[in-house]
Amino acid sequence: MKVKKARGKAALMLATMLVVLSGCGGNSGNNANNTASTNTPATTETENTTTEATNNSTATDETAANAPAENAKAPITFKVQVNSTTKDFESTDVYAEITKQTGVTMDLETFDEEKFKVELAGGDLPDIIQVKNINTSYLKQLIEGNNIIPLDDLVVSNGPDIQKPVFEKSLAYSKKFWSNDTGKLYVIPVQIGQKGWGFEQGTGFVVRWDYYKELGFPQVKSIDDMVNVLADMVAKHPKTADGKKVYGTSLWNDWGTWGLTSMGMLTGSGDPIVNDYTDLAKSGVWANAEFLYKSKQKGILDPDAFTAKYEDLVTKASQGTLLNAIATWPFQNANAELLKEGPDKGFVTLPLDWGFAWAAGTTVAGWGDRAWAITSNCKDPARAMDLINFLSSEQGSRLIESGIQGVHWDMVDGKPQMKPEIVELSKAGGDPWKKTGINMMANQQGLSDDTMLSDGGPVNLFNTPEVFTTKMNSLQKDYADHFGVPYPAAAYSKFEDAGSVKTLNVMPQDEQAAMAPLTDDMKRIQTKLDDLITKGIPDIVLHAKNEEDYKARQQKLIDKLNDAGAEEFYQWRLKAFDEAKAKFE
Repeated sequence: MKVKKARGKAALMLATMLVVLSGCGGNSGNNANNTASTNTPATTETENTTTEATNNSTATDETAANAPAENAKAPITFKVQVNSTTKDFESTDVYAEITKQTGVTMDLETFDEEKFKVELAGGDLPDIIQVKNINTSYLKQLIEGNNIIPLDDLVVSNGPDIQKPVFEKSLAYSKKFWSNDTGKLYVIPVQIGQKGWGFEQGTGFVVRWDYYKELGFPQVKSIDDMVNVLADMVAKHPKTADGKKVYGTSLWNDWGTWGLTSMGMLTGSGDPIVNDYTDLAKSGVWANAEFLYKSKQKGILDPDAFTAKYEDLVTKASQGTLLNAIATWPFQNANAELLKEGPDKGFVTLPLDWGFAWAAGTTVAGWGDRAWAITSNCKDPARAMDLINFLSSEQGSRLIESGIQGVHWDMVDGKPQMKPEIVELSKAGGDPWKKTGINMMANQQGLSDDTMLSDGGPVNLFNTPEVFTTKMNSLQKDYADHFGVPYPAAAYSKFEDAGSVKTLNVMPQDEQAAMAPLTDDMKRIQTKLDDLITKGIPDIVLHAKNEEDYKARQQKLIDKLNDAGAEEFYQWRLKAFDEAKAKFE
């Protein structure tokens, strides 16, 4: 579950910052194997609340976070299409509580792009959907085809929590930028507010911690250093206990071009728009190609690197044949088993004092790949808005991220706190933890994890220093102790504080989310460009004989990309961003 949530966020932001994704996580602190927008909220002529009111509903909301909801309405079932939550959520305590509080049973369907296209073309959409609105024209199609309905009146009649000041800027944003120029409210933003670093960083340079210790904690200052560290690890541990060959790194290829661009999450410049196809100095594509080529030259690149799917990496990690990927997500199962072998065994993200870290950020728009909409097929729009209102509220947001008051958390000395036994349950993981449902619908709630609620606590009660220090397992404690910090993420966040690492705090996420969707011409160009790198990068990495040959092949592909419209695509995106930004000034 964590993987798909993190995938959503990463794909969304890479689509704008790196400008390559054609189609995608999260930093919720609830899971023992936690994975890992910006600027201050933008101001428009319709926005008259303060930043504090946007990010801290304490100023505006006097409702207790988990007070009992009035529920005298008849039960009803809706088909609900969500970005990342899967059907197994329906067997959890949190899901049951949502049904109890709203009277609504959600028949969940996880977003699948190809299936969605068929549903849209046939007018066969579920009752409630989350709209993928970044780098697509889906919202425009939905509005022009009368596939979704305006929500203005429904928010007045059935959305009391959405009417509160904490959502005022977000609703104004939605009407201005996500209405196909109608000025109406078609989608309710999700995940608005401030995001912190969380418990530990899920994306970056991931390695076996005990192997890194064995090497003497070498400095990692460049891509060359990353390759050398992995090569040294493979040299010391060339085979698994059962004789399988160990490889230094790999990537997965079933998330569109995500795998080819993902190094940008580590080496990114922080620029809001980048020509990721041809700008060698800033390109995540070419940083990734360099890393993979040099790994191939060292003999540590997984031979399946350009064909493997995500689940293949999970398997390789569990078998012990893989030492690195761009995120900790594929290593979650492996970590659970490795901890049984020793207190410092497992995979971690090394804190680097350079580059970019996929963390933090503030947004009024929320996540542009999952805003709520009600379709014209919905049999009872008012009850659908009841559900969306609850999931957007303090109570619903807290429930999704922290569980049920009195069961999973409670008020202690006037402050909301997770119950110690639930923190321990999250550390252990497994089926008992999964049964709670905490975090399984993460990043689908209205308020971001670190938004402070009217009871004085954050949405996600796991995201406190007190919980962080108690939820560490032996691997995480060993890591934190080495870096002299109270919990893992602090080892990385200190470099942002020092100014040597950029994060999503420098990214103008609201302006990015307000950009015009790609025209048909730009879509055609992007398809050509993505096809060229999908075929061309593996050819270069696998067949370049030496550095000179690599550069020659690289230039040949860049020439093809330029001929296919890379610069035209970049300039169009740059203009679209500038036009969106101007609307905020």
